[in-house]
Amino acid sequence: MSCINIDVVFPTASAGGLQRVAIEEAKFLQKRGHNVKLISLIRPVNPWNELLNRISVEYLADFRGPTPFISEMLNRNLFLLKKIKSDADIFICHNLPSCYTVMRSIKVPNSSRVIAYIQDPIDFTLTGNIFPVLFKRSPSLKRRFAMRWLRDADVILLNSRQAQRVLTKELGLDSRILPPTLVSFANKVPPSHREKFFLSVGRIGFHPTYKILFNILKRIPEMEVVIAGSWSHSTKNIVELFSSDLDVKRRVHMAISPTDEELERLYRSARAFLYPGKENFGLSALEAASYGCPIVICRESGICDLLGESVVMPAQDDTESFVKLALRLLNDEQYAITEGLRVREILKRYDSSYHMENFREIVEQIPRQTSSK
Repeated sequence: MSCINIDVVFPTASAGGLQRVAIEEAKFLQKRGHNVKLISLIRPVNPWNELLNRISVEYLADFRGPTPFISEMLNRNLFLLKKIKSDADIFICHNLPSCYTVMRSIKVPNSSRVIAYIQDPIDFTLTGNIFPVLFKRSPSLKRRFAMRWLRDADVILLNSRQAQRVLTKELGLDSRILPPTLVSFANKVPPSHREKFFLSVGRIGFHPTYKILFNILKRIPEMEVVIAGSWSHSTKNIVELFSSDLDVKRRVHMAISPTDEELERLYRSARAFLYPGKENFGLSALEAASYGCPIVICRESGICDLLGESVVMPAQDDTESFVKLALRLLNDEQYAITEGLRVREILKRYDSSYHMENFREIVEQIPRQTSSK
């Protein structure tokens, strides 16, 4: 395969599931011998330097204000005025903000090909940006702009059947499913003992998970939870939620921006992974399963596509079922260990190589295809 010039564009180089997918894909394509440029639309307060090791990143909006926080908040809107100057053969755009930028930067049709990898269908997921405010007021405007940014993409990739159904219903566009299974199952020996705390991993900010988790904690007074994840602009609100009840507060422990080693220790020792709010996929749940940690998620999350019918999860709004399942895991360590191993066996074929080989085939076939535009 000849060398392809590829620009991988993503909203921000901070820690998060989407960011991990974009960075790891860029590294993989670079190892394949392609000329890869990683472009972050904004410079975040805390770039994910640990993962960005051995690959350079270009920041499209890099205004330096009086403080890093002010700089980032300004850049979250200033990038809207910027264009990418590039002669890339292929643009890989992660989520709608990246699609917006690429589509206004290139002339359509042209010789460049565009792959849109959408984790959040038709949502402009960038806190502090003007578009989410406008789209909240006008769903029809959101659909119109999403169509404008996606209709000329050569390939639209989605992370789950649930996301594909949303895109089809809202825009009627064709798409393919590529789960972001960037997890290794190899050389991980599941432990024979699990402690009594539950683990919840995700960006700590506005998300249905935290209100549901708070209610579960109120129902199970002996339950302890470690909430681990990256900082966001609404982390303070989540801390205040769990501090609003003194009994709940003493049973909740926050681990802000844990290292990979710290997360590994938590996955290996937690009684179960508990994330009851809907995720378009749920990469942290897959990572927990790779360590034999039993997972408790809602059935609406995308990772349930991979679990099949042998694993039944509660609906997001069924707090009672979450409480019953959590109590069974809490009171029966052997059940937790057995269930963790069972789910691990189901999911172990969905690892990084599964994702990357499917991704490679999509990327490297595009230059050989004739444009239908």
